[in-house]
Amino acid sequence: MKPTILIVEDDPFIAMDLQDTFEDEGYEVVGPVAEKAEGMSLIADHMPDVAMLDYNLGGETSEDIARCLKKNSVPFVFLTGQIARVVDSEDLGSPKIIAKPFTPQRLINEIGKLVANRFQ
Repeated sequence: MKPTILIVEDDPFIAMDLQDTFEDEGYEVVGPVAEKAEGMSLIADHMPDVAMLDYNLGGETSEDIARCLKKNSVPFVFLTGQIARVVDSEDLGSPKIIAKPFTPQRLINEIGKLVANRFQ
């Protein structure tokens, strides 16, 4: 069974690239979605194994999605071009943050570690 990965990214080109990258690596992609409400709706229907969340989604953030994932023990990574804006809140702990721009191989490696830790 393929691990599932939720992709929340508001830039359609980055979202398509992430989807292609992870499908090529053998993941089943949930999404991608560009808004917080869409992400919350998806995880209400199907909790993924791991997630990649663009932190800044236009006028909102993906923090609520991250909180729901954390509550359900789903590991996630924040992607952001504005690292200083990512809030290190108590309920999120110290989430993994990857700065944009990034290389696909870095994402593959980081997500692979999260999946391996989750299923060990």
